[in-house]
Amino acid sequence: MLSHTRYRLKQHHKFEQDDQKYVADLETGDIVEINDIEWEILSRYESQTHHQIVEELKKDYKLTAIFDGIERLERLGKQGSLLHPVVEAVEQIDPDRKLKLLVPFHFTKEKSALGYVTNLNRYQSLTHLAEFADLETLAFPEAEKEEVQDLDEVRVRNISGAKSGTLMSPWYAMDGYDGILLLSQFLTDDLSYYRIPDVPIVHCIEGDQRLQHILLRTLLTLCAFQSSKDTLVVKASWMKAWLAESGASVENVRVIPDGIDIVESTGDKALAKQHTAAIFEKPIFVEKPTIGLISGFEPNRGAAWISEFARTNPHLAIFVYDAMLVGAGSPSPYHPPENVAIFNIDDEETRAILPVFFQALDLVCFPAMPGTPLPIVLEAMAFGTPCIAMTKYGMPPEVIGAGVAVEAEWDNFGNFRTPMVKLSETINKWLQPSDTRTQCQGFAKEIAQRYTRKNAAQALIQVFEEGFQRRINDFRTERTLFAPIFCRRYEPDTGTLRSSVYRLGTNRYDQFENALAEVLADAHTPAEVESVFKHFQRKHSTPICDTIRAGNRFPDNKKSVTGGT
Repeated sequence: MLSHTRYRLKQHHKFEQDDQKYVADLETGDIVEINDIEWEILSRYESQTHHQIVEELKKDYKLTAIFDGIERLERLGKQGSLLHPVVEAVEQIDPDRKLKLLVPFHFTKEKSALGYVTNLNRYQSLTHLAEFADLETLAFPEAEKEEVQDLDEVRVRNISGAKSGTLMSPWYAMDGYDGILLLSQFLTDDLSYYRIPDVPIVHCIEGDQRLQHILLRTLLTLCAFQSSKDTLVVKASWMKAWLAESGASVENVRVIPDGIDIVESTGDKALAKQHTAAIFEKPIFVEKPTIGLISGFEPNRGAAWISEFARTNPHLAIFVYDAMLVGAGSPSPYHPPENVAIFNIDDEETRAILPVFFQALDLVCFPAMPGTPLPIVLEAMAFGTPCIAMTKYGMPPEVIGAGVAVEAEWDNFGNFRTPMVKLSETINKWLQPSDTRTQCQGFAKEIAQRYTRKNAAQALIQVFEEGFQRRINDFRTERTLFAPIFCRRYEPDTGTLRSSVYRLGTNRYDQFENALAEVLADAHTPAEVESVFKHFQRKHSTPICDTIRAGNRFPDNKKSVTGGT
């Protein structure tokens, strides 16, 4: 993919008067007062990329001031002054070429704040994404080396002679990347990347139970910072539904569940139940039907709900997966009822034993709410176990066909309510053999094939490609706001009429050839348009074939327009 500047510098003249700097647009007659930074930017705009401009000016000016200067000049371009909008050329030139993605490693500082499963999934996601994209991260001299050496699949770009800072990393991100993948959950360092023009950003937000207290604020903040090219990726459909319910736009929100890894089933449920009973020292897991509850509850309220659920269903053995009620993350000791066993993954050993418990399950229950780990739900079902989803958004698309939904309510304060009697009746019904249960078991077994890590990585690549296309579509839509009206314009100095163009939206006159090139380029090949405009070249004007070159795949030999100094 290629990303070119969205504006061409018009013929202009810079001058100083009374200690103030000005620039005159020689095509429209506008005179604009500019500051020192904007003066320097204009001197470089036609011949340099944004990154090159910042590279040269950062020694003398603050980075924020440089970005502000570029943004102001391009706002003037939208209004028809100093800069002329051109069609961008953003396309997949070689389908065999991998995208080059920047992956800032700020997220590695969050390991201790997130669960083992979340950190493992992020590592696995990057490992598989490296099969489809070239991944690179930035390393500054004072950075801790262990932060960037955890993943061999991510190439390290060492930045010498520079200190990292709020805008330093984003500034380097302007140089040669097809996209930026952000994984930070706390946004301390990553929001500044959203100031980078033209480079698609994909920001992945986890459904970690430990993030519940900041999740809504994080999602709403990212939605506010996004532009058309950016995408917010959430890991479960209920997170997107929750975001929409909160009043945020979800147009650029995508649901990409983490892929899962499934060990081969032993095929002996009775043996799995015996192992489960022995590990937890609870014979009930052999004697009674076993329900797997994948929890996403707030810890204190979750403990109360689980206890009520267990007391209502004393005839069931209940295996609870909860990342907060046991282990280091537990806010206080929780003593569950006798028919409940609680488990959490916090290292490789506990991760390896989890499939044994899942093969012992007769039914999976889970609240479809932020904090509930969808990958764990899918793994629990993948051995052929139907599910009951407690949800207020309907049956989650990820498990449609593999179970049934029970209506539930929850709020942003951790409160969760579902009719306990109805839930118990539904569980008892689904524990009985039936044709419906058999069909759902077959569908559940297909989960492992649908939700692979490879599929998740390919979906991320597609999101980056969609971001580029949205950016181009929006620019072309924006260009129609300045639709040309071809007309004859009276020249009072000469008393003659000449062909001209009036731009709707900017309410300004423009060069005839520029507008004609744009119109013809929409329906004709570059060669056809170029042959026509050999007859329209004017002395001291920009070659028209250059004007259309960016959007029509001409060779990259664009000529510069030199402004007066």
